Amino acid sequence: MRDARMDSLTRSERRLVWVACLVPFASSLALILWYWPGSLPQDNASGVWTALAQDLARGIFYRPTADAFGFGGTRYMPLFFALHAGLIRLSVDPVTAGVALSLASAALFDLALLLAMRELDVEWTLAIPLSILTHATVAFQLLTIQVKGDFLAAALNMWGICLGLRYARRPSAPLLVACALTFLGAFVTKFTTVGGAVAVCAWLHWRGRPRAALALAGALGGLALASLAVIDWASDGRALASFAAAAAGGMRPAYALGAPLWFLRSAAQDPVSLIVLAGASVYAVARLREGNAGFAPAYFVLAAVFTLLIFTSPGTDTNHFLDVLGAAALLLGDQLTRQPRRARLALGVPAVVAGLTAASWLPGMISVRSVIEKDGWPQRREVSDIAARLGPAAHDLLSENPIVPVMLGQRPRVLDPFNLRLLARKRPEIASEFRRRMDADSFGAVVLVDFSGADAFHTAATLQACTASDGARCYGDVVFPPGFLRLLERDYVLSFVERPFVVYT
Repeated sequence: MRDARMDSLTRSERRLVWVACLVPFASSLALILWYWPGSLPQDNASGVWTALAQDLARGIFYRPTADAFGFGGTRYMPLFFALHAGLIRLSVDPVTAGVALSLASAALFDLALLLAMRELDVEWTLAIPLSILTHATVAFQLLTIQVKGDFLAAALNMWGICLGLRYARRPSAPLLVACALTFLGAFVTKFTTVGGAVAVCAWLHWRGRPRAALALAGALGGLALASLAVIDWASDGRALASFAAAAAGGMRPAYALGAPLWFLRSAAQDPVSLIVLAGASVYAVARLREGNAGFAPAYFVLAAVFTLLIFTSPGTDTNHFLDVLGAAALLLGDQLTRQPRRARLALGVPAVVAGLTAASWLPGMISVRSVIEKDGWPQRREVSDIAARLGPAAHDLLSENPIVPVMLGQRPRVLDPFNLRLLARKRPEIASEFRRRMDADSFGAVVLVDFSGADAFHTAATLQACTASDGARCYGDVVFPPGFLRLLERDYVLSFVERPFVVYT
């Protein structure tokens, strides 16, 4: 509780916070309304999540890493795609079901952040606008046009924090049980989402409730192990085998040491996230030095550390910013409430963010929408056109984005090309089997994804030259086993291009 309630923000300062947060929120909603009619999820990973849901809807809970049908392997935990599968079984279109679940999870995240701020005594007039500040970031906006478990994991993590903070003030057994189950849900959605649980356990201990902290930590540890055992049992042992093969994402010591660099590189592509995180960092450092930290600064530091650890794994992107962005918003609200006269920066962050958002509406300025319009994005009609042009060859598709065969009612022969590369590196027999299938023309067609905008004549060269942000070649070093393009050009012919899809037959 703040010591001096009357030492508060002025009415004009509160109006500034409201306007500054509502501007990017409106922009985020406009992006959602513009993108989704007729579109498919924006990235390939969304196709993997959707394929997992389709598999489960058909009774397959985690496919084998390799079998007679094709190639599996994933590091995704099941709660999100299990809910997605439930909607598919109700005859909801796979993409529509995924979009509805993703956006509902985003709303749950906003609500949890609002209530967590209230548990820290952030006034309603500040908590409401600041709970939607994260909508301003590229990371958040991209997730609203994708289908992944990140929103659900972040929402459950923040709900766990909210319940844990409430328990610290008004202890009751039902609250502690609800807190544990909510954190378990976050873990069963995304196994790296454990920062909130660690923070709440530490906070309870610091607030003089060591037995409750120990009980919560012990319960969570036991429940996590039990959930993994149940998941593996329900999948006939396939889940843990899949996690063992893919969970580290190809992590290696040299890459792991560069985690801060990879984090900053991703943040540089999302300047709004960088501004929000930088502003929160200033207050976290200052309050930790003063010994007047409280929950919000400590949790922000912990969330930042966990995020850096996640970036030790190759293939990590800005979708992993959600937890630390939520922690940053929590800290800014806490600062504006506890020390409003020392919160000029906390007032300035939303204002700068709103200015950048408004500037992005001007013609010629860069925004998420303008980049998507320039590079293209997957749409339903393009998949229909691919099926029509392929005719009888539209079977057993090898697709870089599994959403293509899913939309055609097929099971993807390769669940995740990124993990196929990892599997092929660890198990030579999988690499050999994949080469055999390519040589035998086992796939009716091969569908790759190219956002470069190159014409059909230059597409092959563009695919050869494609590199990831860390300099690795897209094909052979990131997705699909080494030598993939050589096999493709030897056994298949570039047939046509339906932007962003490139089709070989």
